[in-house]
Amino acid sequence: MNHRLPESLREAQNKGIDLFMGENCEWKLELEASAKFIEEAVGGPVCIFANNGYGDYLFLKKKRAGDDFDENVFEFLHEGPEINPVAEGLETLLGLKERPPSADKYPKAAYETGEPVQLGDRVQIKVWAEFWKGWQDGVVEYVPGVSKKKTQHEYGGLKWVAIKFRNGLICPLVNPESGKLKKVRFVGRGNLPTDGG
Repeated sequence: MNHRLPESLREAQNKGIDLFMGENCEWKLELEASAKFIEEAVGGPVCIFANNGYGDYLFLKKKRAGDDFDENVFEFLHEGPEINPVAEGLETLLGLKERPPSADKYPKAAYETGEPVQLGDRVQIKVWAEFWKGWQDGVVEYVPGVSKKKTQHEYGGLKWVAIKFRNGLICPLVNPESGKLKKVRFVGRGNLPTDGG
């Protein structure tokens, strides 16, 4: 069956991609031998290529003409059961192609002062695990809607800004109603590249 798989799926296998992040959860890249329960629901041959460990699967349908599988991804949710198309392309979903910055109605990230958050901003942050150290210096490394979308910072309907500080990375939540960050002080603009790559 491997020769009938889309090139991007074979590439992911060859690169040793084991886990990848979808819109709402992490998936394990693992071809399933039996797909009869989904094939019955879909009405044709499918290739299950990932599972989330909770009974949900990602799969591809066979093309109408030929023996190859299409690159359109579908999600089988065991509760229901329910089958939904996945908006992202297979190559992007597997992490082989970068995601563009998100463009949705989620509020843009801003400091408590109303100043918009930008890549490279110099900030001060309160780190809960090091609260006794007070405000610590940091640099903004990821901004939702500006940086290329990374699912570790945008999932489950919420978004986080990533700030690099001396002892690691902290990701304060962008308030879904106001866009404001808590416990982050704006100090000044920096000069990181604007693509957030």
